[in-house]
Amino acid sequence: MPRAVVLNTASKANLTGGTFADSLVANAGDSLAVANFDSGGARILEAWAIDSDSVAELQVIYTRPQATHDQQHGFRAMIPAISPGGAANVAAHNLLPGYGTIDLYKSDVATVQVSGTAADDVIYSWVTEYDDLPGTQGVFADWNQIQALQLSAVGIRVDAVASATPGAYGAQRAFNTDDDRLHANTWYAILGASCQTQFTTLSLLGPDWGGQRVGMPMGVLDLRSNTWFVDQSIKWGKPLVPAFNSNNKGNVLVQICDGEANTSPHIDFFLYELTGKPGV
Repeated sequence: MPRAVVLNTASKANLTGGTFADSLVANAGDSLAVANFDSGGARILEAWAIDSDSVAELQVIYTRPQATHDQQHGFRAMIPAISPGGAANVAAHNLLPGYGTIDLYKSDVATVQVSGTAADDVIYSWVTEYDDLPGTQGVFADWNQIQALQLSAVGIRVDAVASATPGAYGAQRAFNTDDDRLHANTWYAILGASCQTQFTTLSLLGPDWGGQRVGMPMGVLDLRSNTWFVDQSIKWGKPLVPAFNSNNKGNVLVQICDGEANTSPHIDFFLYELTGKPGV
């Protein structure tokens, strides 16, 4: 069964403002729809969001009551203004901390609405795990396997920038554009990443993940971001650390989205060089 771990993002710039008056739209290349998986199930493992300037409240509604209960408000979550940074600077608030998940059902479509302040920008990102998604077998490993295969540790810089439209993905930047030091035909695991300026969502696209988007939050509330994928694997007891072959480095494309336009956060990815291809 081909497992898949998929990042999606929805956003809206320049809210109208008011009580759930604005609906978020999926970013380019992403979707509010649940993919048509085969056996097993699907679930949202992690979700995060930000309002660029103020507090806000988000609601996510799926049509199946087994997912989000009802069509009135579904899953509601606050986007607070708290230290450090305040609402405009935190960059990513966890909406599903701990072990809570949301079960999803094939071909269902989410409605994502927000109560916010006029002219603010809102971003909502979520990670969905599919037990069996045809055609999307990705290379993921658990932490024990990564440790067993570790050969060396390395940090690689990628200077992806945010879009001129708040909330949208910025331009794609190849993994080897700014720092081309990976050994040829070698497998690497991405443990996480760090940045100089916090932003909302870090995305990667590549052939070793079945062409699906993977990613993570990069907010002040996620200061342990350098091992975020490792922490996910340990937390859920599943193979959630993405790996790729260095021969594909030019096709591993990094993008970011942020609540502010044109931000340039400067990203260092934390990798383990591996002795062979991982897989569970």
